[in-house]
Amino acid sequence: MFLWKVPFPQIRNDCVRPAFSRVTRHVLENFTPSRGKHRAGSLQNDRRFVVGGSILAGCTAVAISLSVATGAGAIGASADEPAIPAVAAIDRPVAQPDPIVRSSIIAEDGASAGPVTGGTVVTVTGDDLSKVATVSFGGNPGTVTSATADTVTITTPPATDLATGTVAVELFDIAGKAVKVDDASLGTADATAPAAAATASATASATASAPASTSASASAWAATPTATATPVSPTKLTPALRATSTAALTFNYLPDPKIAAQAAADAAAAQAAADAAAAQAAADAAAAAAQANAVAAQTDYVLAHWQDYNTAAYGSISGNDCVNFTSQGLIARGWTMDAEWSYDGTGGGYSAAWSSSTAFASYLSNHPERATAISDAQRDQVKVGDIVQFDWDNSGDKDHTATVTRVDKTASGTQIFYGGHTNDTDFKSVDESVSGTGGSVSYWSVA
Repeated sequence: MFLWKVPFPQIRNDCVRPAFSRVTRHVLENFTPSRGKHRAGSLQNDRRFVVGGSILAGCTAVAISLSVATGAGAIGASADEPAIPAVAAIDRPVAQPDPIVRSSIIAEDGASAGPVTGGTVVTVTGDDLSKVATVSFGGNPGTVTSATADTVTITTPPATDLATGTVAVELFDIAGKAVKVDDASLGTADATAPAAAATASATASATASAPASTSASASAWAATPTATATPVSPTKLTPALRATSTAALTFNYLPDPKIAAQAAADAAAAQAAADAAAAQAAADAAAAAAQANAVAAQTDYVLAHWQDYNTAAYGSISGNDCVNFTSQGLIARGWTMDAEWSYDGTGGGYSAAWSSSTAFASYLSNHPERATAISDAQRDQVKVGDIVQFDWDNSGDKDHTATVTRVDKTASGTQIFYGGHTNDTDFKSVDESVSGTGGSVSYWSVA
């Protein structure tokens, strides 16, 4: 409200065209009526004419409220009457627009896709997007790296279980409210709803009448103002301006080339390992088969010649042929002679290791690639084709040598049987041989 000094004759109900719209208060000071008998000084001292109302741009209806007052109060009213209150302006809150997305999720290559390992930088555009605070890719939180009025830049998270496929993308403002999406296929809508506008139309009437009395005394001139104002409803939103429903943004997770390459390398390594294992298994099987064949050849020879000495090939050591016969069985198994362990049928004779139990034990001890020692307490490890040695008097020397021809494993323990020369036998019990002698028994596990 402001004060505008104008002469009374200028107050007219013409088209008023000021370049503003506000409540106006006009005050006329030192007004003296110029008509007839109203010239009497009934308005004294401070005379003000107050005009209240709204003046709108253009030639519009003007809502005004008139009041003529003097220093003593309004004309025609007692000094006790309250003053007319001023018209106050009404402040209306301005609606703040919500953020809205107007594009798909776009990566640098222009696609809405990226690897399942995450880390793809994508953007979305729209209006009022500076309010975007968080983002979700199929329920996994992405990273909002920047949010301006028209662009949000996001780094994608890894996909759940690194699974490929399309997931929904949702953006949220700082209050956790989902940001609306304007589906591009439906056209572009205005980003902000129009602010509510109101126009006022008013009619004003001012009635001033003079009393009909012809009395010499002056009658006060009075005016009774009346004013009405009708607010106009805000403009209704059209469908194009109505806030759009949330349309699903999506992002397509693709296989990561690095993962694929690593998977291929892992698969190749696994295949190589499997091939190596298979080769080793085949080699082991072949070795086992070869060993089984060798053991079979060894025991077959022992069982074939425990009574029928092969003197034509190896001669015979009278009264002490046990190591000579055991060595013949090892040759049948596949062993080859060396400088320490040998027989020369052309006259060279037998080496000590070929003919003596103690010397043979020493030879085996020096050649673990051929055999390893096993005590009687480890007899559960003894197998067919191994070597058994006896120390009858428990002196430390080896007194007898033979070949294991059978092993029986029962709940009561392991029973071992042997075959050999000098006290010729094919399946004699080790325990029976040791029993009552006070001697001991030991074994060699043949490789």
